[in-house]
Amino acid sequence: MQHISSTIRSLFGLVLLATSALCLADQLTLTNGDILNGTMQEKTEDQVLWMSDNFGLLAIDKTRIATLNGAALDAPTAALFSNTYNGDLSFTGGYSSGNIKREDWDLDGDVEWRDGDFRHSSEINFESHSLDGSRPAEQYDLGYGVDWFFQDKWFWSNALSWGANDDRSIDQFYSVGSAIGRQFWDSEITSLSAETGLLWISEDLKDQTKDHRLTWSWAADYRRMLGNNMEIFHRHGLLVALTDMSDSEINADFGLKVPVVANLFTELKLEWTYDNQPALGTRSSDSQLTIGVNYSW
Repeated sequence: MQHISSTIRSLFGLVLLATSALCLADQLTLTNGDILNGTMQEKTEDQVLWMSDNFGLLAIDKTRIATLNGAALDAPTAALFSNTYNGDLSFTGGYSSGNIKREDWDLDGDVEWRDGDFRHSSEINFESHSLDGSRPAEQYDLGYGVDWFFQDKWFWSNALSWGANDDRSIDQFYSVGSAIGRQFWDSEITSLSAETGLLWISEDLKDQTKDHRLTWSWAADYRRMLGNNMEIFHRHGLLVALTDMSDSEINADFGLKVPVVANLFTELKLEWTYDNQPALGTRSSDSQLTIGVNYSW
């Protein structure tokens, strides 16, 4: 078991390092397929001055450029300082009877709106799972956050959440956090943001004990449109307790949205959690694969 746990930690470490490397630079894709990581210094009518991580400052003709961060070079991007409103609502349900009686329900919703330099977000999650008529194991959480864009692409994030998780023997929890983040790019085709900061967590466990800890947090959120308007997305969060660096937790979502009709999608999502110091009587790792309906506006 120790070998398996070590392998899982190493694998996710590599994923996080790869994501970190991606977040450090923009990506310029040339028409011949070459990819240059770096930062755009200036854009003229005919050329782009590109500070490449590997080759230094380059002057590249626009005719040789296929995409910048997955989008056309002059594609319009979502304004960071404009008023917008959008959201997602997904639902997954399942019921079986006969030799096995099972019920599974999963509801996720989030809303994001921008007002000037501020981006607000709220989310709700509810899950209920029961087997053979047993008392349902429930998980729910409510969250709210606000990002202040104090500089182009840079923001100061503050968030709080509250909820419970029967599967992980958490009777009630709440968290309050603050972080500095960067919106690397944001267009209709693709988006990437990352943030790091401090998060205070308070948990009341079902064995009547309490767990309070201040953690360092690292999170990233990525999405990209594929052909035929399909979308892939990935979100992850890493928490490390400052008083005990061996106490860590990883939460990650990987998913695919496939369009059905306007604003309605079929969503395939894998949720994965790993806690190396779980509550007594619970396992370190939890995973769930769901297929449901998602409505976006």
